Amino acid sequence: MLPSSPTPSWPAWAESLPTEEGEQVLATGGPWFMAYFATVMLSLMLLPTVVVPLLAVWFIWGRSGKFLLTSHRLIWKPNLGKTVIVPREALRTLEISIGTRFKSVRLRGAQKISMPLLWKYKQLWGGLVLLQHWTPPAATTSTAAFQVGSAWLVSGLHVQPGAVVIQPNAVRFFPAESSANVASETGAALAGLALGAMLRTHRAHFPVEAALMLVARAKAVEPELDTLSHILRGETWQGPPTTQKPAGAGRTRMTYQQGSRKLTFMMPAT
Repeated sequence: MLPSSPTPSWPAWAESLPTEEGEQVLATGGPWFMAYFATVMLSLMLLPTVVVPLLAVWFIWGRSGKFLLTSHRLIWKPNLGKTVIVPREALRTLEISIGTRFKSVRLRGAQKISMPLLWKYKQLWGGLVLLQHWTPPAATTSTAAFQVGSAWLVSGLHVQPGAVVIQPNAVRFFPAESSANVASETGAALAGLALGAMLRTHRAHFPVEAALMLVARAKAVEPELDTLSHILRGETWQGPPTTQKPAGAGRTRMTYQQGSRKLTFMMPAT
């Protein structure tokens, strides 16, 4: 014969409650304090180390996205939210600013748009600034009026990337960025490595080659070149090149030199 289990008695906190005749206690219990305590403490420990970073990543990823800048408009497609389209005319009324920490471009004014975590934020920055001061011409022919080549203007330790328009007796240089001092840039990078920080100079990168390709197919080429040259502070180099060497793949490296200043560019393959 199996021993009978003792009938649970009423807990002290329930003895004051009204009871029914013949009412028996089947089971009684309460919270396991240590289990709840451990759960709460674990949650508090994970909050700053796991939960908060995950929420931050989700928030930043949701705000980031892809951009497309054309001669007529800016198209911004965030990962979360609706696609935003800003016409070129509206861009001219907006203020452009950048955030170097998150590589972001921000527009403020009638519209407020924040575009963070952009790998090519310099190109977007420069393209927006260019569209604020220049109206790209409409293409009227499929035949380019001139050739465009990537170029570098070197003056001592200063280097400036850009593009050139190759004309019969001269070349016109259009800078894509402001001039950079190689020594100071290298020193800043080494100092950043030593300090464990990223020290960089942030400069807008103008899409000069794409802009020149549009001008090459315009009806009036020279006025457009003059306008771009005025906006970007371009310059003209007269006469034949100082040196000319093959650069492989059918291209030719051409160099103009004026004292300590040297303009080098690649002649596209024909």
